[in-house]
Amino acid sequence: MKALNKLFIFFLVSHLFISNITRAQEIIPSTLEIKDRSFAIVTDRTTFEKCQKEITAYRDVIESEFLPTLIIYHSWKNPEQIKNELKKLYESSKTEGVIFIGDIPIPMILKAQHLTNVSTAIPSDRFYDDFSLTFDFLEQSKTNTQLFFYNLGISSPNRIRSTIYSARLKPLASSSKSNDKYQQISTYLNKAVQARQQKNSVDQIMSYVAFQPLSAWSSQSYFLEEQFPQVLKSSTRFQNYKDDKFRTLQGETINQFRRKDLDIAFIRQYALSNVAMIHPNVTLTIFADNPIGNFSEPQYDAGYFTFSPGNALTVLANSVQPTPHPHPTYLIGSLNMGLNIGQWAKLNNTLESHLLGDPTFFFSLSSADTLSQFVNETDNKHLVQALSKVSSPEAQSFLLNQLFLNRYEGLTKLLMQYYDSSKYATVRYTCIHIAERQEGEIRSALFSKGIKDPDECIRLEVIHSMARIGDPIFIPALVEAYTENQHAESILSAINMALYAFNKDLIKNIAEQHFMTTNNYTDKSAEKEKFYDTQFTGVYLEIDKKIFDTNSDRQKQGIADLHTVHYHPSITRYLEFVRNSKMNIDLRIAMLESLSCFRDSYRKPEIVAACKELMVDTRHSKRLRDEARRTLNNIN
Repeated sequence: MKALNKLFIFFLVSHLFISNITRAQEIIPSTLEIKDRSFAIVTDRTTFEKCQKEITAYRDVIESEFLPTLIIYHSWKNPEQIKNELKKLYESSKTEGVIFIGDIPIPMILKAQHLTNVSTAIPSDRFYDDFSLTFDFLEQSKTNTQLFFYNLGISSPNRIRSTIYSARLKPLASSSKSNDKYQQISTYLNKAVQARQQKNSVDQIMSYVAFQPLSAWSSQSYFLEEQFPQVLKSSTRFQNYKDDKFRTLQGETINQFRRKDLDIAFIRQYALSNVAMIHPNVTLTIFADNPIGNFSEPQYDAGYFTFSPGNALTVLANSVQPTPHPHPTYLIGSLNMGLNIGQWAKLNNTLESHLLGDPTFFFSLSSADTLSQFVNETDNKHLVQALSKVSSPEAQSFLLNQLFLNRYEGLTKLLMQYYDSSKYATVRYTCIHIAERQEGEIRSALFSKGIKDPDECIRLEVIHSMARIGDPIFIPALVEAYTENQHAESILSAINMALYAFNKDLIKNIAEQHFMTTNNYTDKSAEKEKFYDTQFTGVYLEIDKKIFDTNSDRQKQGIADLHTVHYHPSITRYLEFVRNSKMNIDLRIAMLESLSCFRDSYRKPEIVAACKELMVDTRHSKRLRDEARRTLNNIN
């Protein structure tokens, strides 16, 4: 018997030893010494075996630019295996980014309504690259075993802040043997290697908007001109246009995509058809507000860019319909100053935004200011010194953003200083954007300035923020902004939506006084009635009538509407709704989910107190108590 036990132990130890050897062979170390950063290529075993030559060549070209690169391959069983490996590499090898190549498990995230624009499952690689987020596993799809469903963890942080950058290289489904998924990957990686042969600065840009008011289009154009000043040297370097009611320019957009000298294409309100036939050559394409990057589907439009026969290299796209962003190219000018595409995208990550293609590509320097040395800088004194020396607006914005990420104590003073003194809209926008995420006097002071800023993107940012916060002290500024922005269609639309978040009677009282004293109109009474006709109609005007209806379908719709319009005046009633044990439990849960979107509300303390009470009140079901705990974490 003892002999058998010894034999069993021998075989067990041997098996573990061999398993460790196998695991070690799955990590191919960098050929360079790792000092302060590295990059990871993660792929599945079959893809590595079939594309080993191309993956190795891709690794070599990245390392030729002094970024140590590891290759990790395995027959991955679930996303947790990969995330654990990335965490280890981050600690041991200072890994700054990763590309997922081939058949890599796809996390599908639920219970994240406060982070995105939809309540359905969202394909998101924030599972992998944001180490602070936590997730609760639900199930693996039976119809597509690559999909793994998770709830965002009850105690997970309520904002995205990726630890590393990430990108996907997921081929399109194909019935062609000559262009199967492995051939697509090999062809792309050869293209990525070839793209490094010529050093290229950002000097050719195309911006296209399908439909947008002229004033908003002009504002975004000014931003791009400040971010890429070198493109102004020639009228042909910055192709910037939009559709209008008389003509559409989709055909010209396709011609632009096919240009071999185009560096960046920026697309809003994407309306192109037959994407597979475009064959783009642009290095980086940004689809700002369309869900064309859903890589959980066998075929997805962004994939036709990445895997096109043209030279298109990298796409930034969304996996679901994103929340509208007034400035989706925030800090993109840093690509002029040494950052690679992944480092820039990481600064703007949302739950649904994803890079598809090579994230390590960087453009040649075309600015006197360089920023790559500050990407991971934690010494605020060093950053402040650098801020005082840089001259370009995008470098100033980047360094202010780094100080914010580092929680610099002197930031409030700097924000006010740079907002008041800067002639650059991008810098003033950065000050407003950072102030929005802070509480106290700095936010109110900059909002009062920002809503009158000459730049429309800045005014839009302030208006959206005022609606999310919901403090009635903002109503006079919003009503005044209505009368001062009659030329700006986007501003008027934003004010209309923002005022839905406030009490109707308060708006009327303030509007009555304002229209009596304003000198903007010859017929004040007629303009006031026009304002009322616009403001006091629409589907969001009577949210509470739906919520407190007796019809459950109308109630569900009203509660869902709170994701879009945060109606702060009725928070007391909403909390009573949740506490009421006579109400349908599903509706009470839905209300808690909607209240998790009120994390910026000036009435947040009331929601926090109610959730703390509900969490420990055993008269309520465990399901409701757990949801209260989740909501508490989401808004804190």
